[in-house]
Amino acid sequence: MKNFLLVMVSSLTLWTSLLCAEDTLGKGLQRAPGKVECNEEVKICSYIAQNITGRELIAKLNANLFPGSILSPSEGFLNSDGLKKVNFYINNEELKMKLIATIPLMDMLEDFDPSDLVLLTTDIFSLSEGGLSNIQSSLVTANDTNSEIADWSITSAFGGSSGMALKIGTNLLSSLLGSNKVKEESSKVTTISQLIPNQSGINYSKTSKIYISPPSSGVVKEEQAGLSVGGTVSVSARDSDLVLIKDYNLTYGVVENSTDGGERVNILSITNPQLYLVKGTSSLLVSAVTTSQSKKTEYSPLSFGKKKEKLLDKIMIITRAESVNFKEFVSEMKKLRQLELHQQFSKEEKAKFPINDVPLTEVLKHIKPLSYFTTSGDRILGFKLDSQDARLNNISKNIEVNVKSSGGLFSSGLKQKIILPLENLMLTGFKFDSLSSKDLKKAVIDIEVSLKVYSTNETYKLTLHYNPETNKFFE
Repeated sequence: MKNFLLVMVSSLTLWTSLLCAEDTLGKGLQRAPGKVECNEEVKICSYIAQNITGRELIAKLNANLFPGSILSPSEGFLNSDGLKKVNFYINNEELKMKLIATIPLMDMLEDFDPSDLVLLTTDIFSLSEGGLSNIQSSLVTANDTNSEIADWSITSAFGGSSGMALKIGTNLLSSLLGSNKVKEESSKVTTISQLIPNQSGINYSKTSKIYISPPSSGVVKEEQAGLSVGGTVSVSARDSDLVLIKDYNLTYGVVENSTDGGERVNILSITNPQLYLVKGTSSLLVSAVTTSQSKKTEYSPLSFGKKKEKLLDKIMIITRAESVNFKEFVSEMKKLRQLELHQQFSKEEKAKFPINDVPLTEVLKHIKPLSYFTTSGDRILGFKLDSQDARLNNISKNIEVNVKSSGGLFSSGLKQKIILPLENLMLTGFKFDSLSSKDLKKAVIDIEVSLKVYSTNETYKLTLHYNPETNKFFE
């Protein structure tokens, strides 16, 4: 009677699990679970997994049925046979039936609710003493009340503790990095962006083994050069703009020449048990680590073709973090897979276009200049046309774009020419080429933009006046 009831309960459990499996059929790649086959003569049962591998199935069964214990030979065995097949023998009828009923429940694709994410970005710049002075003086000028000394522990392998650390608004920092004074005195080494699930560890390492032998020592030492970042990210339950990095650590090793004529690896190590980062702010650290000596050719009436050397003896590490809602992340990813180099209006957007006509000469006049710095200090300039002028009868019109700016004795200025559909100019816009450092020293840069409807005489010309110091166009 006991065995009969056990079989009935096991059968009911199996039936229930199969119903659950049927509910998930048609949703993605989920398959219905298979059937356990038993050979009564040798007392061995087999099952072919449908959704996961045999090893994964065994791991689930061990965790749920045999936690913390291993079957002894007298009790039976549970092992995989190839990629998908599982064989087992259990010398206990009750446990055997329980196992048979449980297997279909375990043979399922993983059902999960993804964690929200943290976008962690690390920028590394090398800069000269002059570059650091320009940043410091600009911070004083800006009177940034949000800046404060951060709780960092900075240690260099050569010279003990060194450096400074502070928190600064990301917008202010990007404008500083994009300024011509700092650009000439610095060089971006690398940028690392990581999307890390909330409550997960940071695990970034890009290092190389360097074998160094000090002069006349006869000894070869192994050193690590490169970058590694570690810690655990956590988004605040009360404020999603606040991210905590627990046990933050960063190690950066740079190969440099030593005073005795050999080489050494200068290792900068940063640790912080609780690094707090707020959306829109950056943690900035500057330490003395010589990375390179740059040589630039200067052209001016007083020094034609003269080589100017700049010792980049500072390293600047910028860390910022931002929480990312997973549903919004998926939505953005779905949008990105539809993006092309030149964007187009969707069917839904076209259906909402007004029916009144707008003369193309008016459309071309509505130029909206764009100017901003990326978070890494890259200067982006360009323009868009007003999408409010979009109509079904004009968005496919091809527009000839001509852009030029006056150069000088040592600068050719901008010279760009392209043909783009009107809707591309409204959505994607047009990006100017990079301006030379010589141009950026001017008080004002005049940029002539000419827009002409292809194969017609409809033309509009405009001169944009750009101020490099403020990174803005004059209205």
